Amino acid sequence: MGSQSLEALLPELQAQIMRNINSVPDLLSLLRASPRFYQVFRTRKEYIVTQVAFNHFDPQIIDDVWNLAKAMQLPRPLEGIRLHDFLEEIKMVSTEDLQPSIPLNIMAPLCKIGETIAWFVQDYHRSSLQLLTTLGNDMDLKQDPDVLHSSLSAVEQGRLQRAFCRFEVFSCLFHTPADAEEVRYSYGESYLLDGFLQDEVEEVACIRDYLVRRLCGVFADVENDALAGETSESIMKLGENTSPYDWFSRAGKNSHPRFIEYIMSRGLAFVRRILKSEGLDRAHLVIANSIERIYYLTYVLKNPDPFEPLGEKDKEYDAGRFDGEEDFRGDHLDLLSQGLLWANKNKVPEDFNREPLKGLRDWGYIFWDSRRLQASGVLDLDPEDVAAYLFNEEFWFNSESVQTLLKHPFLQKQVIAFAQRPGGRRRSSFETFCALGDGQHF
Repeated sequence: MGSQSLEALLPELQAQIMRNINSVPDLLSLLRASPRFYQVFRTRKEYIVTQVAFNHFDPQIIDDVWNLAKAMQLPRPLEGIRLHDFLEEIKMVSTEDLQPSIPLNIMAPLCKIGETIAWFVQDYHRSSLQLLTTLGNDMDLKQDPDVLHSSLSAVEQGRLQRAFCRFEVFSCLFHTPADAEEVRYSYGESYLLDGFLQDEVEEVACIRDYLVRRLCGVFADVENDALAGETSESIMKLGENTSPYDWFSRAGKNSHPRFIEYIMSRGLAFVRRILKSEGLDRAHLVIANSIERIYYLTYVLKNPDPFEPLGEKDKEYDAGRFDGEEDFRGDHLDLLSQGLLWANKNKVPEDFNREPLKGLRDWGYIFWDSRRLQASGVLDLDPEDVAAYLFNEEFWFNSESVQTLLKHPFLQKQVIAFAQRPGGRRRSSFETFCALGDGQHF
């Protein structure tokens, strides 16, 4: 069909064409090229842009996308009563009962975060399954690499998008601690997570562990560049200007977990910017944003309200999710994942104690379809044995600081020699894994 034929279509059909466009630049190109399409767009702006924004996401998570769009519209500074009203509203309203529309000023940012989430979904797919391959090699598992590293299924894509979307809502609401001060003690950040089912909170915990692991790798790169590289002197000077401690000192190293917590609180777009940066730009971004943050996502996941465990209200997994014991598992977004059931030894979990599952969260056990898990070889093992292989955050953060290494010339020479090898690094997000008990690592 030629351009003249498109111009002659009914306005309703032209609007449908625009609603099926997947990016803002493509929509703008069409509007600039066609006065007729622009005329139709002007009369149906919100109807069109809402769908263009939603096209970036799986249709099954539109409720979460809508919540994110509303969170992005909240005024700043965010008053406690507005936060409370928002948290109450998102627990009660479903887009099944609405015909939501997105204001024009929110459409472009929502499309951008949709593109950012798509990038993170692919990065999570690549990096987490690489860890699962490494685990398989270490445990002598029989794996099918073609299936294990195959493209994401629609359900896996939906689970990952949902988790990243909810992480972004959390960042949107609680980036600035003072925003939530009025409701912190009566509701707090856990109140948002409490609106999710327990296994959905576990999905968010997997995203948190992945981001910490990736940012640990970035911090290691900054330390490596300070020890050996053309810009090492400039990077060391950046570290001297952090307060109250030099970023590269032992005291500064002790603050790295809280620096990472703050960087995560800035949201996915900022984390992506750091992950894609290099050299002096990367060091500047990381060190300039090394602000201590304690009461954020990690704290909430590890210290839920003892009187109201996260997800407790909905832990019964009623017939709305499955009909009978034979149907509660499956590769469907509304069903319990095979990985979750395997981790709980094929029982519907009555409660979560997340810490023992840390080793499984490192490779995203809760996201993958049964076919991929079968290809990984883990389903034949006891989940407790597999969970013993984990990214040990405490071990990583307690490793030597740059200043310590500089005071020990022999150790420093070894580190620099390794860092300067092709592909060499002092330590990386994939290499610093320790097993519990027996000292093995991968």
